[in-house]
Amino acid sequence: MAGEREVMKKYWVEHSTELTIESMMLDSQAADLDKLERPEVLSLLPSYEGKSVLELGAGIGRFTGELAKKAGQVIALDFIDSVIKQNERINGHYKNVKFMCADVTSPSLNISPNSMDMIFSNWLLMYLSDQEVENLVNRMLSWLKPGGFIFFRESCFHQSGDHKRKNNPTHYREPRFYTKMFKESHMKDDSEKFYELSLIGCKCIGAYVKNKKNQNQICWLWQKVDSEGDKGFQRFLDTSQYKCSSILRYERVFGPGYVSTGGLETTKEFVSRLDLKPGQKVLDVGCGIGGGDFYMAENFDVDVVGIDLSINMISFTLERAIGLRCAVEFEVADCTTKTYPMHSFDVIYSRDTILHIQDKPALFKSFYNWLKPEGKLLISDYCKSSGQPSPEFATYIKQRGYDLHDVKEYGKMLKDAGFDNVIAEDRTDQFIQVLQRELDAIEKDKDDFIADFSEYDYNDIVGGWKAKLMRSASGEQRWGLFVAQKK
Repeated sequence: MAGEREVMKKYWVEHSTELTIESMMLDSQAADLDKLERPEVLSLLPSYEGKSVLELGAGIGRFTGELAKKAGQVIALDFIDSVIKQNERINGHYKNVKFMCADVTSPSLNISPNSMDMIFSNWLLMYLSDQEVENLVNRMLSWLKPGGFIFFRESCFHQSGDHKRKNNPTHYREPRFYTKMFKESHMKDDSEKFYELSLIGCKCIGAYVKNKKNQNQICWLWQKVDSEGDKGFQRFLDTSQYKCSSILRYERVFGPGYVSTGGLETTKEFVSRLDLKPGQKVLDVGCGIGGGDFYMAENFDVDVVGIDLSINMISFTLERAIGLRCAVEFEVADCTTKTYPMHSFDVIYSRDTILHIQDKPALFKSFYNWLKPEGKLLISDYCKSSGQPSPEFATYIKQRGYDLHDVKEYGKMLKDAGFDNVIAEDRTDQFIQVLQRELDAIEKDKDDFIADFSEYDYNDIVGGWKAKLMRSASGEQRWGLFVAQKK
């Protein structure tokens, strides 16, 4: 451990001789990137006005001054003496900032338990070993007040900056490493109460997507919560229907990058109805593992924002984005609570996702507000026939937490939300054809499927597809395609 800390210190002493924004960001485009990404990062933070903030790896103070403008108190900490002194020269006029030269891995670093409302770090954990990250996460959890937040941002997969480096000891990890490490952290306080971290958000930094077609700059926001509290629908998704193993099984059926009916084939057909133009902005609600987003960005030169409530989905999506060089941002987000400014998107696209949403009318009104005038909406979704479902189908719906409507009623909800030119098509015949084709392919691939997964996985998928075919053939389960336009 001590050897690695010395290597990291030597690395940063070497890159801190000039004490400029370019040397801190290790990028010749630093000034331009900073103008875009600094306000973006700040916009992602929870309210910290008048509160206590601990900034770890503060550097020369690119964020220190910004935090000091609103916070009640800021502790700015960095382990390079010359760097933190430069920070103090730049931001010392803020009397609510305490500047500390200290190593976050040092046991002697004395931060009082339950004393911080927010802990902020920008490019820190990638300079720590795996064990040091784990230790620091547990310490940060203890430093936070209940309800407090941790925000951090890291370079994942590969470096982004173009500065030449003799050696580079940085750990460019997969995002899943950080998500797992923070999600598994827990503590017990003096009153025997247990706490853990709940993921509030995770997304790419848009400035890097726009300027470098690079999805590897990723940030997370976590909140310290009571371990006995309700973790809600997100936990249900990530521990049941969308476990990592389940996602990989679905991808095997639907094709690389896809977890929705028909994969690339139906994506091509449905996207062709959107008349996409270069430079347009698309929101994909329930983006899954990103196949449709990459297809739209690469083939139509549009900017895509993909959101999904499943942490596991977004983790896979970010991995799939490596090296694709396309303008797609991804974020863990709940579409029912997420907000965007009016007229943010030219297109809103959603594939077999809104079946999870109970209050569809409210969501459709949000879609209407988020779209630009004459913007387009396209949704494919599971539906049901009119009338009461059979006990078997009702059990299936309840087990999955679905909210299903008949195709006509679904279309009416879109009209009631204000949409014009609403087309509500029953695509059940196509659904049956696609399901049968997918089932035939799975059964033909049986031995390889079992070798890659298990016999249980094979039987579970085959049984699920056969059940959907039976329900659809009987007319009980339907599949709808909905296209609409904002006036």
